[in-house]
Amino acid sequence: MENRKETRILRVDPAHPESAVIEAAAEVIKRGGTVAFPTETVYGLGADALDAKAVSEIFDAKGRPRGNPLIVHIASLAQGRGLVAHWPPAAELLARKFWPGPLTLILPRASIVPDEVTAGLPNVALRFPAHPVALALIEAGGTPIAAPSANLSGHPSPTCSAHVLADLAGKVDLILDGGPTEVGLESTILDLSRPRPVLLRPGGVSREALEAVLEKEIQLYPAVLQGVSGKNKEETGVAPSPGTRFKHYAPAARVVMVTGTPEQQADKIINYLAEHPGVRVGVLTTVENSSFYQAKGAAPAHLETLGSRRSPEEIANRLFSALRKCDEMGVDVILVETIPVAGIGLAVMNRLSRAAENHAL
Repeated sequence: MENRKETRILRVDPAHPESAVIEAAAEVIKRGGTVAFPTETVYGLGADALDAKAVSEIFDAKGRPRGNPLIVHIASLAQGRGLVAHWPPAAELLARKFWPGPLTLILPRASIVPDEVTAGLPNVALRFPAHPVALALIEAGGTPIAAPSANLSGHPSPTCSAHVLADLAGKVDLILDGGPTEVGLESTILDLSRPRPVLLRPGGVSREALEAVLEKEIQLYPAVLQGVSGKNKEETGVAPSPGTRFKHYAPAARVVMVTGTPEQQADKIINYLAEHPGVRVGVLTTVENSSFYQAKGAAPAHLETLGSRRSPEEIANRLFSALRKCDEMGVDVILVETIPVAGIGLAVMNRLSRAAENHAL
């Protein structure tokens, strides 16, 4: 029988975290426990990154495959340099520009980093988050904190404490409730351990922004666009970094991407609703198309507007929450309008293609 924990929830001021709350959370980290906490991207599930047993608690709580490495969160450049065997000039350039922020760098690991964190790989994933609560916890804990997203493995990532509680109640020691997250999608992951930089996962820092700083083209890991380009090949073996396995970010309902121009997408959704009268359908739409469904008298089980196509950042921020809302509404299928893959749109489409396992209209 599963050993259930008594999961505590502590409210914390996201801008000015109270010292007493942070100290209570830090004590959990110091004794080898697990703490869910807000970052600017999504909520993370943290444990002492240098304690192999504590790190194992993360995998157990999430039901996460052991071959899926973790991101290590740091609170200073000096702390980060202590966890790597080599700190290349590109890392310095990017860290100075984007840290603290939603960028994770893959670098050759130092021997101090346990195999449990890296899935036995020779590299470590490092991120310097830009959230006062996350930084205060790392500093008070006195150790780097390994933290994937605070959700059950494969589910949509949590953007508020309620999402964490829904997935991990009884599985983690403490949840720090710091309100909703700002970005809403996980960090960008850039591999600097190879001869040329490779983007393993798009996120809050765009490929274009990275290329502008490095003044060179960044290669895309093939799996980034597997779903978007129409390929559907499940990756096997040890993942090169978090978030690169194909089935990911998925709600209980079946997700279907709706392709084409905005007008074509709206027509496809209207037709789908007409042809599947017995199916509870959730529709995630954009501002530009939302009035179209009302004018046509379409009646999905749940209709939610993600934001404007002119503001993909807004769509990114609301995506995971909207997917979870559809599950709460008991829908069978979620039809999601697609957007261009420029800027953070690449990250949005990466998450959608994985959630949908490349199912598209």
